[in-house]
Amino acid sequence: MKRISDEDRERILDEIESHSFMREEASMNASYATPSSSSLGRKRQEEPRTGEHRSPFSIDRDRVLYSKAFFRLAGKTQVFMSPQSPLISNRMTHTMHVAHLARSISRSLGLNEDLAEAIGLGHDIGHPPFGHRGEKVLDELCKEHGGSGFEHNVHSVRVLEVLEKDGVGLNLSWEVLDGIVSHCGETTEGEFRPEEPVKDDKHEDSMTPSTLEGCVVKICDRIAYVRKDIEDAAKAGIIREEDIPKEITDVLGTTNGEIINTLVKDILVNFLWDRELFYKDNGRNPTRHEISIKLSWPVLTALNSLIHDFNYPKIYLNPANLRYENQTENMLRRMFETFMVELETLEVPKAIQASLLDFHGKFEAKNGQDYDTLGELEKAAGWENKDARKLKLLIIKENIKLSDGKISSILPFLSEMNDDYIMDASMVEMVRDYIALMTDNMAMNIFEAMAIPRSLV
Repeated sequence: MKRISDEDRERILDEIESHSFMREEASMNASYATPSSSSLGRKRQEEPRTGEHRSPFSIDRDRVLYSKAFFRLAGKTQVFMSPQSPLISNRMTHTMHVAHLARSISRSLGLNEDLAEAIGLGHDIGHPPFGHRGEKVLDELCKEHGGSGFEHNVHSVRVLEVLEKDGVGLNLSWEVLDGIVSHCGETTEGEFRPEEPVKDDKHEDSMTPSTLEGCVVKICDRIAYVRKDIEDAAKAGIIREEDIPKEITDVLGTTNGEIINTLVKDILVNFLWDRELFYKDNGRNPTRHEISIKLSWPVLTALNSLIHDFNYPKIYLNPANLRYENQTENMLRRMFETFMVELETLEVPKAIQASLLDFHGKFEAKNGQDYDTLGELEKAAGWENKDARKLKLLIIKENIKLSDGKISSILPFLSEMNDDYIMDASMVEMVRDYIALMTDNMAMNIFEAMAIPRSLV
């Protein structure tokens, strides 16, 4: 075989890179889809790699797919806590269903498949252990300790942009993060029209995506779970599938496949019909802000009835499914309180006493009084003080060196994070971040280590 010259290698790599963008744009409708070439970009600029065969949104999809947080989803509750059967949904299987549906719908509508899939894969990545009950308890705990609360969609962005890669983040495209933070499908609405994008690197909570691809994921979240939860509940013996009211099955169908087929086709038909009408009236295709992703009224009514009149009373609020709620809350509260106390009482090691004395000289309000613990430092100075934040970093890192790595400590988690994270995150945020990343089993094992005495002999 003839050896490839350096010149030929560079030529082929250039062709690969060019074709990756050509393929992306050729598969989309230019008037309303979101090509990566129009992206608002990443928080940190990245040098393009020679011969990159993936578009930026495709790169984002792969970054999410291979993240630590994505792998943890397999151990997190969807509806039923820590299911033993591989046929019962966990947070990862639900996520894969959403991403697959979003990609399939986007392909049929001429949208950006990679963007839709990236949003779908990342939409629930910030969920804590124990499903929505875990989210509710963690929200209460954060507020009780002076924090800003907890919402899994907002935390999903934090996981991907702050916590992944030991505090560096994945540096995803703005449109992916926008779709993730605005994905929540817990709504009775059946029509979603993109809003004009507002550049916000914080990606605060939002209800409406700025892209049609994000709107697709928002509606796919409901499509993916509504009938699968019924299937799982039937396997658990909580309900019978034939109990679904006939007025619902007459519209949507009976099986999981039939219901998904009905909902997906309804979305496709409505969109393409609206596009036809718009073209007849205007002589052009609509832009992304002139058309919506929607369900027809009969289908939306049946879907909302299935969720709110059947799934909620029969499954989500069923006493059999809620029997571990108190234990779940007890576990999360015990862990949260333990980690908070641990951080607050971290002592100032002798190795950094000189730094502490130097800090005393810079911070006059304390008048030379000793700071013996991290909690005292926070109360006296607050983390807005630059010197206090640096001292916090020193205290935590020195305590990490002295720790024994026990499972009931938050220090092993902090040992994996970079200096910026430790300086910037409050103690409440550290505890919240650590607990939210846990799988169900990890949380139970840590709680057991805290609550059950170990024999010495």
